[in-house]
Amino acid sequence: MTGQAELNPPGRLTRLRQLTGLRAFTVLWVGQLASSTGTRMTNFVLGIWVWQQTGQASALALLTFFAFGATVVCSPLAGSLVDRWSRRLTIMLSDIGSAVATGLLLLVFLTGHAQLWELILTNTLTGGFLAFQYPAYGATIAAMLPKDQYPKANGMMSLVRSTPAIFGPVLAGLLLRLTSLSTVLLLDMLCYLLAIGTVFLVRLPGVRSSQQHRESSVWRDWTAGLRYILPRRGLAGLLGLNIVVSLTSAMGFIVLIPMILERTGNNQLQLGIVQSIGAVGGVCGALALTNLRAPRRNMPVVIGGILVFSVLGQIGVAVGGTLILWAVAWFFAWLAVPFVEGYSQSIWQQKVVDGLRGRVFATTQLFENLALPIGFAISGPVVDHVFAPGMRPGGGLAAVFGPVIGTGPGAGMALIFLLSGMLGAICALACLFVPTIRDVDTRIPDAEQPQPDQGG
Repeated sequence: MTGQAELNPPGRLTRLRQLTGLRAFTVLWVGQLASSTGTRMTNFVLGIWVWQQTGQASALALLTFFAFGATVVCSPLAGSLVDRWSRRLTIMLSDIGSAVATGLLLLVFLTGHAQLWELILTNTLTGGFLAFQYPAYGATIAAMLPKDQYPKANGMMSLVRSTPAIFGPVLAGLLLRLTSLSTVLLLDMLCYLLAIGTVFLVRLPGVRSSQQHRESSVWRDWTAGLRYILPRRGLAGLLGLNIVVSLTSAMGFIVLIPMILERTGNNQLQLGIVQSIGAVGGVCGALALTNLRAPRRNMPVVIGGILVFSVLGQIGVAVGGTLILWAVAWFFAWLAVPFVEGYSQSIWQQKVVDGLRGRVFATTQLFENLALPIGFAISGPVVDHVFAPGMRPGGGLAAVFGPVIGTGPGAGMALIFLLSGMLGAICALACLFVPTIRDVDTRIPDAEQPQPDQGG
């Protein structure tokens, strides 16, 4: 038997299917990196097309709103299905749905009669399928890996979000100049197909679904995640903290572009430099997360990351009045994001039992995502009607905050950064004095570790 095995060694595909743990996850990660890059490229060229056709910023906002809204609406259903169906199927759903939507979009453009409502429809379909991505991968990481590798895997997923932000627009712009928009869409479809293919190359753990869950209604099941979180005050506090961070980050993010443009006399080059350096910071943070040893406790790192994001990042942007200061502050803001997200996710992965992870992760996705449009909605009217007038020379707010962030054009938006950064820092510091949140790593027992021989 040994001699025959030596004469007929296992093929490369067979060896891939025998991979487990971090090596198997790395195969999935490569596919997700490719599909995320394709998505960034498509979003870039579609944004250009919509602006050229309509000349309206509201049209671009509609694309984002419907895609984002579909993700929020579909999150509860996605979480329930993640806990019911095989891992292989649920982690494929996001890419399959997005590939189909991109294919439909490609056909629309090939006809030469593309319209805005068709783009909105396909973006809505894509957003609905993207609702599966976060809970599916969060649950899969927790089932595939031991807990000391959760931060590393979550750091790799942060790279999936940050790296394409740097290279996707550049590649899309080059292809758009050399070929056409349809070529970018076709490449995006191929990237999705690559991601789908990686799912068949590795062994995936099965799903532990209770009999009660299998017999329950999918449509009533969406509250299970919230019912799991609320009695555990440490997890409820962590969710509340993450919601605050999402809210404050949204309030600042939406005014960064107009603030820099107003304070630099519409200097688009300086704006581009600040945004690019911020994206580099996100990549650096994710790379650091993948190479650092897992800490004994995750929550102190989460709190520290929020402080860096709020103080060095958001408050730094508010008080900075030059390109260098803005770039450094935005670098630290993005640098902190992978640590906040990665170690927060590690806590959820450690504390939530298998069979409930999909629904719990979908619940956290739902509430954190809901905070984003609230932040967007708050910032605009407050800046236009309160902060901007108040921060003019001689204004009531200028007397208080003017010595710190200056007055005049862009000062009202800088005040949004200052106050949102202060709110985030205060909430993070407050958690240090709440034992149930500060000690969530030790107060809530870890869920049972995955068994490497369970396939599915």
